[in-house]
Amino acid sequence: MKLKGSINQFVALTLLTFVVSGAIIVPGHAAGVEPACSFPKKAPARLTEADRSTVHSTLEKSPLLFVENRGQVDSQVAYYIQGSDNTIYFTAHGVTFALSDKDETRQVTERLARRDSGKALKRAAKRWAVNLSFIGTDRDVQPKGENPTATTISYFRGPKDQWKTGLQSYSTLVYPNLWPGIDLLYTGTSNRLKYEFIVKPGADPEQIKLAYSGATGVRLNPSGQLNVVTPFGSFQDNRPISYQEVDGKPTEVATSFNLQADRGQNPKSPARKRQAMKIQNRVVYGFRVGSYDRRKPLVIDPAIVIYAGYIGGVNSETSLRVAVDGAGNAYIAGQTTSDTSEGFQATVGPDNTFNPDRQAGSASFHMVDVFVAKVKADGTGLAYAGYIGGVGNQVATGIAVDSAGNAYVVGATDSYPDNSFPATVGPKLQYSGAPASNAVGIFDWFLADGFIAKVNASGTGLAYCGYIGGDNFDFAYSVAVDQAGSAYVTGETTSSPASLPATVGPSLSYSGGGFDAFVAKVKADGTGFDYLGYIGGNKRDRGFAIAVDSQGSAYVTGDTTSPASSLPVKVGPSLTFGNSTDAFVAKVKPDGSGLVYLGYIGGAKVDMGSGIAVDSAGNAYVAGGTRSPESSFPVKIGPKLTYNGSDNNLSGDAFVAKVKADGTGLVYAGYIGGTGGDTGFDIKLDAAGNAYVVGATTSANFPANDGSIFKGGTTYGDAFVAVVRADGSGLLAGGYFGGANDDVGTGIALDGEGNIYITGTTLSSEATFPATAGPFLAYKGSQDAFVAKLKFTINANAPTVSSVSPNSGPMGGGTSVTITGTKFANGAAVSFGGSAATNVVVASDTRITATTPAHDAGAVNVVVTNPSGESGVLAQGFTYIAQPVPVITSVTRQGKHLLVVGQNFDSGAVILLNGERRKTLHDDQDPNTLLGKKLGKVAQPGDKVKVQNSDGTQSNEVIYALTQ
Repeated sequence: MKLKGSINQFVALTLLTFVVSGAIIVPGHAAGVEPACSFPKKAPARLTEADRSTVHSTLEKSPLLFVENRGQVDSQVAYYIQGSDNTIYFTAHGVTFALSDKDETRQVTERLARRDSGKALKRAAKRWAVNLSFIGTDRDVQPKGENPTATTISYFRGPKDQWKTGLQSYSTLVYPNLWPGIDLLYTGTSNRLKYEFIVKPGADPEQIKLAYSGATGVRLNPSGQLNVVTPFGSFQDNRPISYQEVDGKPTEVATSFNLQADRGQNPKSPARKRQAMKIQNRVVYGFRVGSYDRRKPLVIDPAIVIYAGYIGGVNSETSLRVAVDGAGNAYIAGQTTSDTSEGFQATVGPDNTFNPDRQAGSASFHMVDVFVAKVKADGTGLAYAGYIGGVGNQVATGIAVDSAGNAYVVGATDSYPDNSFPATVGPKLQYSGAPASNAVGIFDWFLADGFIAKVNASGTGLAYCGYIGGDNFDFAYSVAVDQAGSAYVTGETTSSPASLPATVGPSLSYSGGGFDAFVAKVKADGTGFDYLGYIGGNKRDRGFAIAVDSQGSAYVTGDTTSPASSLPVKVGPSLTFGNSTDAFVAKVKPDGSGLVYLGYIGGAKVDMGSGIAVDSAGNAYVAGGTRSPESSFPVKIGPKLTYNGSDNNLSGDAFVAKVKADGTGLVYAGYIGGTGGDTGFDIKLDAAGNAYVVGATTSANFPANDGSIFKGGTTYGDAFVAVVRADGSGLLAGGYFGGANDDVGTGIALDGEGNIYITGTTLSSEATFPATAGPFLAYKGSQDAFVAKLKFTINANAPTVSSVSPNSGPMGGGTSVTITGTKFANGAAVSFGGSAATNVVVASDTRITATTPAHDAGAVNVVVTNPSGESGVLAQGFTYIAQPVPVITSVTRQGKHLLVVGQNFDSGAVILLNGERRKTLHDDQDPNTLLGKKLGKVAQPGDKVKVQNSDGTQSNEVIYALTQ
């Protein structure tokens, strides 16, 4: 499990600290190789900030070093990880995290740097220890280092006979058979420590019991993460993800943390008894594991990001779409202003030379070239990467790949064939773009023709490359490919039919109202078009995404401002224009001669369709963004029926809609998002009909249930991935992806094993961006393209939470609520803001009643967790209302009782006499009148009286004066 916060911060500095503390690292020395460097004859110059940044960047990618103990630390320690101000010790009984106050450590370091050692030594850094103990293991299991690294470590301290030299380090630490049939493995890179359990066939995972002690707080958060809080920071164990190999493929097994009451232990050995007596205030936990094949090994492993890395140079890169082949290789296309001398990783082809005009001396102006790259299946690097372009500018907006591994790239260019644009074969070899003075449209600096290029499977060259355009502005946005190798392209155009050239259909007439969408089918050999025609009305129409079914019918989505009186709407899903900008969806006949259907998806405000997919039954799925509330947007079933968006640089909420195969209406339609800005950019389907949507969000309360958190970015926020149930009723999974700056996810693809591939653009450096295995782990430019391979736990039996009624209550808890949703199982648990609800009754698979626990004021997530471990989350589904502070106005004696009168007393209020709770009677007629039972004779003049409400808030203090 990845440990975040203070743990990750110190692990990243592991190697550097060995040098500071007197140890010397000699790479390669363990293998008998001479050191790769020698000591300098002069003292090195002081590190600049750039140097220091480079060092830290390098360290963050270094392998984690588990160092053996040969007497340099306490004898109970078998291995350890040394950080700059923290240390992790691995013993036979557990793991100890020794943490330091970073502010204190910094001040000590600064004093030492100023040679003010006297004051520095007088102010030692504060320390705190958190122990993770292994429960139920009566015998000592010694960890074993595996996979030795090439790094050995030596400590030259004190007399020569006390030196410790040639200490071996390892990249893996194993506790074999820690519980019968269960191994515990620790691994990681220098800024990530993770652990996993290997449960052998027949072993019981419920044996796994661990306990945190020494922490000031340990609890589950609504995302299923285990939060461990200390005075010097906090860290998290991410929500566990488990799997086992079935038919050679990893199959998910539902797993969650299971916090348990500490009933102590009864160890047999005296040493273990002494150890148990030392453990105080501990929190015991294990794992709740769903059904799985106990004849096969089970891995409890939280890793979600399989790989993630950058593609780019020191300037600017953008990527919009991704495709994947049958072997798991990912293909992305984008644009770059970086040449090879500026760090762009051009290798193999199709062209390794950046824009010729730039090379000729125009370095002051960054021209733009298309790039296309193939990422190895394991993410460790690029099979190829190269440019496509000429002396002008060109961008890529779409990519597809066929069964043979040929990549099809579309976009736009203003480069002429005789000015180095590699037009070859077709479909059109003549550039027809309009002069730059007529610039209009999305890229108003860019007047061009659309283009399509087919890159051969080896990446070494182009099978064909040609223009799609006429005498004005043309832009190709998306491409799909059928089994025969024919490419289907959509985009926008202002070109006349004669120059385009429009042929066959679906319409051969340009509307003349601005942009028309176009749709084209390119012959398999690239020599021309099978069809090319318009889709448009008398205003602006743009085709942003295209898909193709097994019959050769093309499905197009985009946006339009054309009313139904001019747009050739037919069948549906809606024939009524929303009076602003609507998304549209169209199905084109296999021969291109006309439309099967064409209709709107939208409401009263701006709506845009940006991604489309089609299933085997011919149902089309559209993703995009909308600013239309549910009063006008055609919400139906879900995944969410309430608009939460805000008008900013994103389009309110993302939306997803499933269109009936005949186009007559919607199967489902709903929102995805939180209270910030959210938009969907692309969509793909799995074999079960679940829809995967990628986009961008600025919502800190986006419905993420994978344990991820919102990291930042003010304009576009983080990328997101959301998985919509096949019936549209809710989300199976959702999560953020990105770093501290803006990250946009614009393309998504799936392979046959359930892996998710996303691409987009990021402004986040590797300090916060989850760069892991590659293809490149260093952020280079003002913005880089990125590609990532992810894995979500997808379980169709996971519950969903749709509403809580009432949805607000007091901070003290005690509110009886009804929770509605789907797939609630008997024995389900309910939590509000991470605190367990009481009186939970599962009335049916769609209805639960419960009583809210106490919690701080504010909106919290409501989580329903089935006994098998699957959870459903309603983000900010309940709001705790801050209660007024109780106020005492008078304290008098009434017979045997003490009468306390005031304001804002709640139903659970009690009287405190000199700080002690006393039995309190409530006046049924006046809730702000309390009687301290039989306190009239007990209370003495000068006693201190307070009232404490059920949420813990206390009133003002009143000094009792004896009265009758």
